[in-house]
Amino acid sequence: MMFLHEEIYLLEYEKSSNKKLFYAPIRGYAELIDQQDAEVIEQGNIFSMEDLDKNDNVRKLIQGLRKIPLKDLDIMQKGFPILNIDFSNGCNMKCIYCYADRGEGSIKYQKKENIDLIISAYFNYLQQQANFLENEVCYITFSNNAEPTFSPDLLIYTVEKIRETALRYGLKPLFSMPTNGAFVSDIRSFIIKNFDRISLSFDGLESIQNEHRPFSDGSPSYEIVYQNAKVLYNSGIKIGFNVVVTAKNLNSLKNTVDYFHQNFSGTEISFSPVNLAGRALKEQRNLMIDHSLFQSRLIEAIDYAKETSIKILDKDMQNYHIPRRHYCTSTARPNWNVNLKGEIFACMESKIEAMKIGEINFNTHELRLCYDNIQALKAYSVAQNGKCINCFAKYLCAGGCKVRNEKTSKNCNDIRLKCLHLINQVYEEEQWFSKGQTLFKIERGRGVRR
Repeated sequence: MMFLHEEIYLLEYEKSSNKKLFYAPIRGYAELIDQQDAEVIEQGNIFSMEDLDKNDNVRKLIQGLRKIPLKDLDIMQKGFPILNIDFSNGCNMKCIYCYADRGEGSIKYQKKENIDLIISAYFNYLQQQANFLENEVCYITFSNNAEPTFSPDLLIYTVEKIRETALRYGLKPLFSMPTNGAFVSDIRSFIIKNFDRISLSFDGLESIQNEHRPFSDGSPSYEIVYQNAKVLYNSGIKIGFNVVVTAKNLNSLKNTVDYFHQNFSGTEISFSPVNLAGRALKEQRNLMIDHSLFQSRLIEAIDYAKETSIKILDKDMQNYHIPRRHYCTSTARPNWNVNLKGEIFACMESKIEAMKIGEINFNTHELRLCYDNIQALKAYSVAQNGKCINCFAKYLCAGGCKVRNEKTSKNCNDIRLKCLHLINQVYEEEQWFSKGQTLFKIERGRGVRR
């Protein structure tokens, strides 16, 4: 609702039915108010500050609110597009839930001369952008469709080539990648030396890891992944863990939290519900989990983790600490995700026509960009999503993923419940730090500050 030209919402306060949270999303502001003050606001009879002569509490609330600057809701458009290069379609594991059927079939590799073309085209593109400045950071990652360390020579070659090219352009590359963690010690040392952050797909509990994520020959993977994870963790590299949740470990999330607390204290883990596609759909139908039950178990695990050193990230809510108009950088910038054919997609996961923004012809060395698609993706924001108009959570979920929204009907009620819980949680946590009035400050690293 609009109140004195401010977009505000009165939210349920989880600790008391006699209180409300006065929430102004565009300022990242929340304050606890009495029910009677909430009723004054809800009556809709206040049109100016002069109308508040009989309610000093609400006057002070609005005066405090207006001292807080407006948030930069276009933050996802800041910076350069992320570059992601596929090296192959191969994997040394045969995970029972792999949506892409990796670990079997014929394997294709990218050629080094094609990698050179991709790198050259990307940096030339950056130099042509209006926001190009020397000494800026550019973010590089490698393959979500296959295991990047499966092609160690290409990984090493590409990192070194990018460092060399970025130096000529006066840019600073930061490297990250998802990995299954099943690599040899030489690559482990290379990762520690060159990478800023690693997202390690590791399901933790030994029995679950070995059942979920065997090697392509069927042998258990736990021991080698655990040892690599431990070395990376002890090296000080930024490392986060992604745990896939199926019917086999849905009721073991608290045990999984304990496992990471005991073995990788202070790290972040993300619980991702299984995606019933590819091998997960064809061979393992008993992996299916109920969405509502998963959300319930996830909230239980998040609350449980508060008493440990572990921070849990809901994969769908990792950006929910950042008020914004765009769901992710894939649409806001958009990113460059280059496959083995040279096709460029905005999204790392969804290689569909609507997300295709161009291609590099490896024969003619020509870069062709689809500027209509690029502009359409940049324009996709919560402001264009009619169902979000009156939703208090719209700048936190940002309307959701473009691809998933088009394929399925999003469960907005679950999202609202999670966002309401988040806002309450942030409000309560910040009482321990200060009496300031600002939520969701990025500077604190955790994304939250009052």
